[in-house]
Amino acid sequence: MKPLRADAERNRRLVLEAAAQAFAEEGFDVGVAEIARRAGVGNATVFRRFPTKDALFDAIVEDRIATLEAAAQEAALEPDPWKALVAFLEAGAAMQARDHGFFQATEQRLLKHPEILEKHRCVVDAVEPLVVRAQEAGVLRDDIGTTDVLGLMKAAVACLPPHVREQAWRRPLAMFLDGLRPGAATPLPVPALSFEDLEAALQPHYA
Repeated sequence: MKPLRADAERNRRLVLEAAAQAFAEEGFDVGVAEIARRAGVGNATVFRRFPTKDALFDAIVEDRIATLEAAAQEAALEPDPWKALVAFLEAGAAMQARDHGFFQATEQRLLKHPEILEKHRCVVDAVEPLVVRAQEAGVLRDDIGTTDVLGLMKAAVACLPPHVREQAWRRPLAMFLDGLRPGAATPLPVPALSFEDLEAALQPHYA
């Protein structure tokens, strides 16, 4: 795909961020005119890049997925296995916190579209080597799965209401990280979920 001109890419970013904020505050029924107003562009600019609100929503989700995948790849460059895992979790939680309202407002939409979950597989694939490396180094308990790690990252943000003080998510995340250490670990009652388990569990919502 031919890369966008700098001004076109700038407008695209403005529209994506404005749409995420609008969906968070007003739900998926918000009008394109309002999104364009927030972005400081014309309606035609929005429709030229995103002919439907579905396309706009999908683009936001894909952008966030790409951000998570890039964070995992950057964390993999850290030579210390524990610091690498923590670096990814902190970057991911910061992004989730920024978009807390967006994901809350569109949660039902996420449940009804299985293709959105499938798009997250690349994130699982990028994070799994961080998990395996930490376990092989003896700094992460052996009974933790990649979906456990991603779930804790999300839970650190989800357990707080939106718009609480900046970086409040760091406190629950720090507690979760302590629970990932092998030293004080006690056996977990059930195995970790696989990505396929998550897909199967969500199937009734997709029907």
